[in-house]
Amino acid sequence: MRLPRSRCSLFLSFTLFAALLTLFAACGGSPTTPGNNSSNTASSKQVLRYPNVGTTDVGKLDPASGPDSNSNQAINMIFTGLVKSDKDLNVVPDQATWDVSDNNKVYTFHLKQGITFSDGTPVTAQTYVYTWTRNLLPEVKSPVAPVLEESIVGATDVNSGKSKTLTGVQAVDDHTLKVTLVRPTAYFLQVLTVSLFYPLNQKLIEQYGQANWTQHVAGNAAGTGPFMVKSWEANSRMVLVPNPHYYGSKTKLSEVDMLFVKDPSTALKSYRAGQYDFVWGIIPDDQAIAKSLPGFIRKPILQTDSLFFNNKMAPFDKTPVRQAFAAAIDKQTLSSAILHDAVTPASTIVPPGEPGSQADYAGIPFDKAKAKSLLQSVYPDLSKVPPVTFTYPSGQMSNDEAAALQQMWQQALGIQVKLQSVELTAYNDMTTKRTVQFGFTQWSVYFPDPYEWLDLSLLSTAGNNNGNWNNPDFDKTVAEAEQSSGEQRLALYAKAERIAIDNVGWLPLDHQSMAAVFPPKVHGISLNGQGLYFGDWSDVYLTQ
Repeated sequence: MRLPRSRCSLFLSFTLFAALLTLFAACGGSPTTPGNNSSNTASSKQVLRYPNVGTTDVGKLDPASGPDSNSNQAINMIFTGLVKSDKDLNVVPDQATWDVSDNNKVYTFHLKQGITFSDGTPVTAQTYVYTWTRNLLPEVKSPVAPVLEESIVGATDVNSGKSKTLTGVQAVDDHTLKVTLVRPTAYFLQVLTVSLFYPLNQKLIEQYGQANWTQHVAGNAAGTGPFMVKSWEANSRMVLVPNPHYYGSKTKLSEVDMLFVKDPSTALKSYRAGQYDFVWGIIPDDQAIAKSLPGFIRKPILQTDSLFFNNKMAPFDKTPVRQAFAAAIDKQTLSSAILHDAVTPASTIVPPGEPGSQADYAGIPFDKAKAKSLLQSVYPDLSKVPPVTFTYPSGQMSNDEAAALQQMWQQALGIQVKLQSVELTAYNDMTTKRTVQFGFTQWSVYFPDPYEWLDLSLLSTAGNNNGNWNNPDFDKTVAEAEQSSGEQRLALYAKAERIAIDNVGWLPLDHQSMAAVFPPKVHGISLNGQGLYFGDWSDVYLTQ
């Protein structure tokens, strides 16, 4: 229910009212600015100015495209699915409830009545059959569907082009969806919280094509979420308005203006100037200032910042060279002196707090002498080391951090390292094409299970394996883990992670925290293990 607006109860004669009109042109005092104490009275203008920090645009709006975390900010407003995660990352029903067979291989979902796209087009079980099949089609080129859907019967045949029918997904009737798995899959319900599994509007895709439909979402029905796209100005903003056909609790907001801001420091300055209603993604350098602002919060999230090396480009086609670069990094100094203790130095890929995490595993420790020895085992004459360029996304890594890493490598290894800063959307395009020699990756949890950290980015067949890393022992161990359950499964994943760390499939730098400012006038937004948490948006509103 919308909270009542403030009103003035002035029982004045018309004459007195006219005389005082200029004095009481508005009730309720001066406008609230960030940092002022807020009343409990709902603002008359429920327009949330939402900064999407670290990017210039939504780069990947198709859930099948393997969206980055910034793109997911918009996707999770427009699209919804069978299930969702609560604030503690537990799986709860959304569009459906479910039954599971005794052998844990058959899931039957019962869709709620009245679910539609934002134009009123009904969503049926067949909508899910279409979407999940479409994700796997070779022409869609999804980097994540082959792995996220690989446990479904028939997924491999569709992805390879052998079949157009995903045999493991059947519409029993309009409101009953039956999913058959090739094996019991412990994380199956969790994986369904990923936007890849959200239903898409077949009419929209057929009208504009598999590659171009996302460019036509403004004014058209794309998803079933609490919002729909009113307008989208490339490299500027996306304006979202409530979906009139949303099946859940309605949002109190009349509009969300998602404003793209590349530089996190600029975002904080703009917030303090009153241009946004809240701010998040505050970098360590700015947190000393942000801490003084009302509503400041910092919370550990399930995110690991790592480096990757293109294993098909010299000098990183040799394991000792990758190990040398790992041993040359003083992560503790990086965390304290450069990142102001806003992160935790990481020796592992899977962050603390997740099932199967190995908080005590040392990984490759800082050792300058060892680092140079490893490099010289491949290049005795350091002048023969091929040129090295470290490329990083400007919205996710600061120039100071990149410069500190550069200095560590050059001092320990005795070679030159060139730095290249690239805007996030362009950087993601480079990593998709696998043209980065030596780069940075920021992986945030889809759901808390080691599967998504190791399978999705480090299997030799993974679409997100931006470094072309290939280790048969790793692939074999992961396959064994997927055939196991319980503690045995987690133990095998732990073994696979150690292989990836020791052979530098990824080089973990730190486990992240997120810092944000939610002023008293903004209600219903919080942080959880995935970062920003809005729930179903029905509790998000502004007060004066």
